[in-house]
Amino acid sequence: MGKSKQVTPRKRAVITTYHKDGLSVRSIATKCGVPKSTVAEIVKRFDTTGDAGVLKRSGRPKVTSPREDNMIRRVVVKTPSISSTEIKLELASPASTRTIRRRLTDNFGLRSRRPAKKPLLNDKQRRKRLQFCQKYKHWTETDWCKVLFSDESSFCQFGSPVNLIRRPVGTRFDARYTVPTVKHPPKVMVWGCFSGKGRGNLYFVPKGQTVNATEYIKILNSKVPMAMELLGCSIFQQDSAPAHTARKVQDWMKTKRIKLLEWPGNSPDLNPIENLWMILKRKVRLRSPKNMQELMFWIKYAWCREITPEFCKKLATSMPRRLKTVIKNRGLLSKY
Repeated sequence: MGKSKQVTPRKRAVITTYHKDGLSVRSIATKCGVPKSTVAEIVKRFDTTGDAGVLKRSGRPKVTSPREDNMIRRVVVKTPSISSTEIKLELASPASTRTIRRRLTDNFGLRSRRPAKKPLLNDKQRRKRLQFCQKYKHWTETDWCKVLFSDESSFCQFGSPVNLIRRPVGTRFDARYTVPTVKHPPKVMVWGCFSGKGRGNLYFVPKGQTVNATEYIKILNSKVPMAMELLGCSIFQQDSAPAHTARKVQDWMKTKRIKLLEWPGNSPDLNPIENLWMILKRKVRLRSPKNMQELMFWIKYAWCREITPEFCKKLATSMPRRLKTVIKNRGLLSKY
C-alpha cells in the first residue's frame, strides 16, 4: 500500500478554523476533501495541544544499530583493504553493501581511496633513514641549496595522465572512455641533476645501454664537475643504486675530490629530484609525443623552459621538512 499524501499546513489551518466555527467533522471533511479520520485526528490534536502542525515522523528504522556500526568500523580499521562485500560476509550483517559503504563514509569518514605506493622498508633501512635524518636535521635551507641532487629516470613514449573519468552507465568499454595502453612502449633513460640555484644538464643514456658503473662514470665525467661549478655546489647527492656504490665509482669521487652526501637506501621520499621527475613526466605526457625524437625533444624543452630556478629552490629547501617528517614517523616513509 502506498504512502498517504500528507495534509498541507494551509489545509490544516483551514480545518482548525472550521472547527472553531463549530462545523462537524463530517462537514469539514466534505468541504476540504479530506478523510473524516484525518480531520478527527487534526481536530483532536488541536484541542489537546493547541497546535495542528505536522508531527515529526520517525521514518524507516535503521538496519544497523550503533553497536553494529562500530563493529563495521573496527573491521575496516583492522583491515583497511577489506571490501564492503567481505565486511557483510564476515559480520553476517543484514545491511546491504551500499548501506555498509554509507555507514563508513557518513559516520566515520572512511571513504574508499587509492592507496599510495611506497617502497617496503625493513628494520635496518628504517634505522639508517632515522640516523641520516638525525645527522642532518640541523642543516639550514642554505646548506641544502649547496647540494647537487641527482638521479636517473625512464620516460615512456606512450602514457596517459588520466586517472579518473566521468562516463554514463554502461559505457565502460566505449573508446571515448578508455585509456589506451601499449605493451613494451619505447622509452629512454635520462640522468639529471639540480640544486637550489637551478637545474643542471640532462644525459640521455644510449638505447640498449644499462647504467652500470662504467656508463655511470661517463655520465659523471661529462656532467657533474661542470654542474657543481656553475650551480655553486660543494656536495654531491646520489642514491645507493649498485652502479653508484661500485668501487670504481667511489675511486672516481676521490680522484675528483667530490664530497659525497651519505644517503640511506630505499628513500625516494627524501630525494626532491623524485618530485621533479614526476612534474617533468606529467608535462611531457601532455605533449603526446608520436616517436622517440619527439619524446626526447619534449623532455629537453620541458626541462629547459618549464623547470624554473624558483621551482628548484622550492624543492631543495623542502629538505628540512622532509627530515622532520621522517623523524616524526620513526624512520617510516613520509608523504613526500
